[in-house]
Amino acid sequence: MTDAGLALDEVPRADAASYLGEFRRNVRPLLAAALGAGTSLPFFAYTNSIFAPHLIAQFGWSRAQFALVGLTMLAALPILPIVGRLTDLFGVKRVALTGTLLLVPCFVAYSMMQGSFLLFLAIFTAVLMIGSATSTLTYARLVVESFDRARGLALTVMNCMPAALAIAGVPLLNWSIETYGWRASFLGLGAFSFIVGMIAVLLIPPRLAQEPIEKADPAERPHAAREDYGIILRSRVFWFIMAGMFLCMLQTPLHSGQMNIMLLDNHLTTQTASDIVSIYALGTIVGRIGCGLALDRFPTPIVTAISMGLPALGYFLLATSWDAVSIITFSMFLVGLSVGAESDLVGYLVARYFKMRIFNTVSGLLFTTSFFVSATGALLISLTLRLTDSFAPFLWLVTGTIVIGSLLFLQLPKVREKVG
Repeated sequence: MTDAGLALDEVPRADAASYLGEFRRNVRPLLAAALGAGTSLPFFAYTNSIFAPHLIAQFGWSRAQFALVGLTMLAALPILPIVGRLTDLFGVKRVALTGTLLLVPCFVAYSMMQGSFLLFLAIFTAVLMIGSATSTLTYARLVVESFDRARGLALTVMNCMPAALAIAGVPLLNWSIETYGWRASFLGLGAFSFIVGMIAVLLIPPRLAQEPIEKADPAERPHAAREDYGIILRSRVFWFIMAGMFLCMLQTPLHSGQMNIMLLDNHLTTQTASDIVSIYALGTIVGRIGCGLALDRFPTPIVTAISMGLPALGYFLLATSWDAVSIITFSMFLVGLSVGAESDLVGYLVARYFKMRIFNTVSGLLFTTSFFVSATGALLISLTLRLTDSFAPFLWLVTGTIVIGSLLFLQLPKVREKVG
């Protein structure tokens, strides 16, 4: 690893051979992280929007009512710092295995629903809480511990897996629901997540499965919780990252559960909407690869500001009355270029500005912010739908918050003095 305190433009850059060499040496942990995180919460963000219109039609729930699903993020808030802290203490393997096993009953419960919206909220909340143990919050540690020179691109590869699976999986899931019904499709999705999740756990190399508290060097071990949290909360860098993420991620409910409903609001068929979601997913891959390569080559504050600011243009276009399929498709591609980049950037920013011994502790706090802002966004969507029966007011709002939030990232220091 490079020494703390070096200016970003002074950090030695690898030649092509050593840059790619990190990937050759670390295929196993990267594949484990990609498969594990790729079939957990980030992937469910795509599949939730496919089930949404079918559940609304089946049970007669209103769109404004369904928008309240995002409020379940509040119930999951306390678990995220705990998952992050447990990962620092006991390692990725134990935490991820527990989450993989406990997700199975949740999908069985989904398939047995009889129309109670409160029950649906309870299951959704359970998936959020348990799924955080198998998400990027946990698995990103494998990447940042294995990669240095190519860390940005490696995190991108890991976080592209959900979008890559969604390109083929979303249309297939829509076909499955229309052919076999949503109950069988929930069971199929749960089986897929379990099988791939177990493969990911088995791929974790023994050297990375060792719990941090068992490592020989005391400097690598977490300190007392009060001491570590005090260090983090006194950090100016932490608060800039948190505020920027909050403002840029206010739009999260639109792509975690409302996307298909928003697209159908533009008089599209369910199949056309699912096809556009695939284009959106393709955009996330293109944007993330560009972001990852840029992080390994250019100053972190500038790359972060650009990456988080790009969706503003897409949401601006979606807020207008231009509802031709070509314009909507292009807008969703623009949104996809950056939406989800926060998963890449959180891991990179935490590894860049904080010491490894508190990596998951800091990540847990930032993921808590992302869940809280998702709940806030869901409440605002529900309110605007109730008052206007349109997504447009919320789209205008997030266009502005994204612009402001992305500018905050330019305040991050160019000197990488690690906290902790």
